[in-house]
Amino acid sequence: MFDTLEKINGATLQHGRAHNRVYLMDTEQYNWDLLIENMKTIAHKKEYDKILSRVPEEAIDVFKSKGYTVEAKIPKLYNGEQAGYFLADYLSSERANSPSQVKKTITSVKTIALAANSSSEDAFFALPDHLEIRKLGEKDLPSIIRLHEMAFQSYPFPIHDPEYLKQLLHENHEFYGLFENDALLVSAILKIQENESSVEIMDFATHPNYNGQNLNYYLVQEIKQRVSSNKYKTLYALVRATSYGLNITFSKHGFILGGTLMNNTVIRGNLESMNVWYCNLSEA
Repeated sequence: MFDTLEKINGATLQHGRAHNRVYLMDTEQYNWDLLIENMKTIAHKKEYDKILSRVPEEAIDVFKSKGYTVEAKIPKLYNGEQAGYFLADYLSSERANSPSQVKKTITSVKTIALAANSSSEDAFFALPDHLEIRKLGEKDLPSIIRLHEMAFQSYPFPIHDPEYLKQLLHENHEFYGLFENDALLVSAILKIQENESSVEIMDFATHPNYNGQNLNYYLVQEIKQRVSSNKYKTLYALVRATSYGLNITFSKHGFILGGTLMNNTVIRGNLESMNVWYCNLSEA
């Protein structure tokens, strides 16, 4: 059960049963009224219960007038100049609400993560000698697929398919991995958005035997250093809002909390809220 990527009037939409939502990922057109109408038509036809849109600041008044609410903001997301916003329209009251205990956990995670915020200098830890981080290529696909099979019970895209991963590698994505004795322990996929001068860190996968060891810390550190040395101006990630470890990791590396996307993403069969962490690299 994979999500669909669809181009409509210059906009790229991700939608499907995996997350039961429509997600406006990016757009090259600015007829916001028509785009909002088209997304709502798809959502009603497919019986989705959330529409999430990532748009530049110039669009937020139109989206708000149609009932959308701002869930997160990334200043200077677009080419280091215009802010980007995540706005949501909930088509069911159930999707819009979370149990009180989950809300308490999300609040606790934010509080502890924000308290851990530090400068890049204070956050730096040398990679242990027995570990190695490198950019991954086609020769690493078998290792990536094995790790994905162990880390993800289900996924909205065919990340176990070598042809799909090859396509990502050739179409504005980069893969990074952390190894111990040539065994891939942690991987991450980066989506390079050249037209925005931004990079999104996506899809951390950790070998189940190494969960809880915070190896993501070293991978985030390396990715931030590599991206900072290039022309990109903003680095961001969507992180499971109830995960203490990964939220603390991003905060320690100087990322800023931009907001929370409520009941947004299905992970391991559970509907999860996602915190948006960002770093404006020119200011880091």
